[in-house]
Amino acid sequence: MSAEEISELIDLYLKGACSPTQKELVTQWYEKYSVTDQEFYNGDTAQLRGSLEKSLSGLTEKINAANDQVEVPVKKVWPKRLIAAAILLISCSAALLFYNNYQSRSANFYANDIAPGKNKAILTLADGSKIALDDAAQGEIASQSGIKITKTTDGQLVYEVNPSSNATSKAAVYNTISTPAGGQYQVKLPDGTNVWLNAMSSLKFPASFAGLEERRVTLIGEGYFEVTKLEQEINTRDRKTRRVPFFVVTDKQEVEVLGTHFNICAYSDDNMTSTTLLEGSVNINHSTLLKPGEEAVNSGNSILVKETDTEEAVAWKNGKFKFSNENIKDLMRKLARWYDVEIIYDGQMTNKDFSGSVPRFAHVSKILDVLQSTNTVHFKVEGRRITVMP
Repeated sequence: MSAEEISELIDLYLKGACSPTQKELVTQWYEKYSVTDQEFYNGDTAQLRGSLEKSLSGLTEKINAANDQVEVPVKKVWPKRLIAAAILLISCSAALLFYNNYQSRSANFYANDIAPGKNKAILTLADGSKIALDDAAQGEIASQSGIKITKTTDGQLVYEVNPSSNATSKAAVYNTISTPAGGQYQVKLPDGTNVWLNAMSSLKFPASFAGLEERRVTLIGEGYFEVTKLEQEINTRDRKTRRVPFFVVTDKQEVEVLGTHFNICAYSDDNMTSTTLLEGSVNINHSTLLKPGEEAVNSGNSILVKETDTEEAVAWKNGKFKFSNENIKDLMRKLARWYDVEIIYDGQMTNKDFSGSVPRFAHVSKILDVLQSTNTVHFKVEGRRITVMP
């Protein structure tokens, strides 16, 4: 905000033209910041000092002249405190204005709002029994083949080998964790590998890797992997070991890793499978090596490797939607999975590509408002159905 804009807003307060909420903010601000010796400057506010100091003396005179109107004692305020406090006042007022406008716009456009997804998944054990993980209590939830399965306080699923079980069977016992639309979940496999599952995804994996020559899991949907390196003793006398490879299998590819961080998006309705590498190295279909910062897009017939924005690939894991030149239908498919909604198209859709970042845990109206602000697309929300219109 410019110094002139700051001066105008403070004028409103001194003239009694502020809303009750704004007036309360000003009163609390002035009472607190005018009587303390706390240093308010940081790098950001200091950059604005030049323009604000030009109107500082005028603002101070106005406040002192309005002594009888102000509801708290007027004390001498050092210029740098007044500048910092004025910036805070403007920020608070702007936030309130945006919130009020946002609420009114959403009320006009949508019959109802829809909450975001949450940690929700089903664990299917080898015997076919199912456990709803969002309903399960914290602590041990199951035990099988020498493996203890625990739900932690933050909702993570952890597999631990019971030391007393001596589980070394080469016959793998498989479990599957599945997330519905509007769900996500994190699981820590018995080897220490961490996997985050996005909505409408599933991971099939051995309950124990003990005695197995390789670690092999099957993914449907989207998952982010932090694979732990694992060594297996092959010669007790000479203490020789070998690295146990880790494979992620999807419908179009097989990814081999030894210890790395990567994201795989393999939804069947996306037609393409994308693998994004953040750390380490992976080998796709024994033919395509990726380096950190690269993405492999697999159509089933060919694999295209390109440099990419890794933050965009894992934004979902970090609580964001991040789009870069994405068409409306691809974008809405992601919203449908996370908000568990049906998408209907009414009319010819725009060719415009969308870019931006929005919070993943906001109600759907916030994201729709951002898209609608482009004036190229509009929405109607009824129940759990979103109609997209030009």
